[in-house]
Amino acid sequence: MKTPVVDKNAGVEALFWRVHVRDELIGSRDLQRVFYNYVRLKIFDEKGKEKASTIELPFGGKTHIIYVYGRTTKADGTELELKKDSVFERDLVRAGGRRSKVKAFAMPGVEPGAIVEYRWKEILSDSHIMYTRLQFQREYPIQKVTYFLLPLPGRYTTYEMFSLPFNCKPSALKRENDDFWSTTLENVPAFRAEPMMPGEASVRPWVLLCYREHGKFPEPEKYWNNAGKEMYNDSLRQALKPNDDVKRAASSAVEGATTDEKKVGALIRYIRKNLRDLFGSQVTEAERSKILKELPQNRWRTSGEVLKSGIGAPNELNTLFASMASCVGLEARPAMVADREDIAFVPELADRYFLSNVDMAVNIAGKWQLYDVSARLLPSTMISWREEGMKALLSDPKKPVFIESPTSPPDASTGLRSAKLTLSEDGTIEGEIDQEYSGHMAVDRRYEMEGEAEARRLERLKEHFTKIFPDAEVSGARIENADDAEQGLKLHCHIKIPGYAQRTGKRILIQPLLFQRGTPPLFAATERRYPIDLHYAWQEQDTISIALPSGFALDHAENPGALAFGAPGSYELKMSVKGGRELICVRGLTFGKGGALAFAAAAYPKVKNVFDEIHRRDDVTISLKQAQQAGTP
Repeated sequence: MKTPVVDKNAGVEALFWRVHVRDELIGSRDLQRVFYNYVRLKIFDEKGKEKASTIELPFGGKTHIIYVYGRTTKADGTELELKKDSVFERDLVRAGGRRSKVKAFAMPGVEPGAIVEYRWKEILSDSHIMYTRLQFQREYPIQKVTYFLLPLPGRYTTYEMFSLPFNCKPSALKRENDDFWSTTLENVPAFRAEPMMPGEASVRPWVLLCYREHGKFPEPEKYWNNAGKEMYNDSLRQALKPNDDVKRAASSAVEGATTDEKKVGALIRYIRKNLRDLFGSQVTEAERSKILKELPQNRWRTSGEVLKSGIGAPNELNTLFASMASCVGLEARPAMVADREDIAFVPELADRYFLSNVDMAVNIAGKWQLYDVSARLLPSTMISWREEGMKALLSDPKKPVFIESPTSPPDASTGLRSAKLTLSEDGTIEGEIDQEYSGHMAVDRRYEMEGEAEARRLERLKEHFTKIFPDAEVSGARIENADDAEQGLKLHCHIKIPGYAQRTGKRILIQPLLFQRGTPPLFAATERRYPIDLHYAWQEQDTISIALPSGFALDHAENPGALAFGAPGSYELKMSVKGGRELICVRGLTFGKGGALAFAAAAYPKVKNVFDEIHRRDDVTISLKQAQQAGTP
């Protein structure tokens, strides 16, 4: 084969990817799922050689990769084996700060025309592996993906294995001669991430492998009604029941709170102050291991047990909150919430697996509102953007119902920035920078700071500017409210940037919008495959003052002005000169009004055009001209 089949422009293409999946019992109780992977690649050109020279196999959680083997067959038939010491393991940090590991190895002798083969054994050790996701897409095109599945025999479980495809149509499960069941998907394009796309589970082809009674999901309405009752009555009723310690803590926490909303905020702040997250950086490995080892086997820890330990998992902290809320006259219910970064949930997916988060709903003036104590980087009134606009099953001992969590408005997540600068004749600017962030915009920055020493936080602030302006001198750095999500995150520094503006003879060219300088376009690609899903609504307000050098004035400067783009929001840019010596720029951007955050792929040209126009205006350059001195010819 001399040319690729799936993508004519691909430099490398997989001829096949085969995976044998076995469910195995270790001893009499522990269950593990084993994946035997085999990939064969064809290299077509230098671009493909570069891509296939180093292979990376990401994994994490309770998954381990062992027994990596590889071989390259060169165009002349020479075979080169992968050496064991060429395989190494390293940490991987993905978008959003998610951490995992990767097994990486450099294949020998890769060249155009070569065949590259590698195998690896992957083990998932977890007692809760009734659900496994079988991925069908990799970083290169694949002509044929086949999974061979060997379920547990009937003597070990009465449940039957079945599969549910997402974003693809693989072949129906077919029984092979060796008792494996196979399913195949052909001509799978390479996966390429796009900015602001939905969660990968909503766009990539995959199959959910799971065990259920009769090998199928039950009738949705009946299932969710029972699940909501069971969650409240069987799983959480005892956990929610407060003891005397919980009652005293609740009474102390809400002292002085005069409304239900204030009581809720007081309870959340109390828990965040007095309890630590089980999986957070403030808990040591020894403490975490002790808690996990002592967890009850067949029930949740009670609210009293969680309070006494001073450490809780996210769901436990929310349970404690609900228990304390009941002590101060608030009606609270656990709610199972879908995750926007995962599958696009609909109730027809009748399994609690698809509602992975547990928040607490509180009845405020007859309306249920969701709260998440574990979202420490957000104000007590907000939940993660991953849960906004999602369906949530409100548990109840009698009649559970689905509710929908609201999306936060733009003014809940703001960026307020100001710069008071002085421009020198040589193009240097110098002055004071102030920034304040709230809501989700603050979370993005607080996440990087979490668990770090003050010195490292200040260094990060400096690096933010020096990465864009390598010659910048940053001093007087100061950070406020980094660990207090109820307050805006404030950042301050003094900055000096030589050569910020360009001097050309008697003119100086300057880009006045400092905070947008060096920012690439949000949507660079001309085409798009996936829908657009902006994380949250937000609002930006920038005020920049630049004192002009003596003897210089604006030279027919034009303001690109405002941009109207309909219901989602607005963009404004105002420029003025104060006293003939001070250039003042005021920029405002609002996006996501009314929850307008998701757009079909077909709307990409229009959405891209809006953000391209914003970027063009942000990139505006102003010309200053030196006034002619008296007596100068």
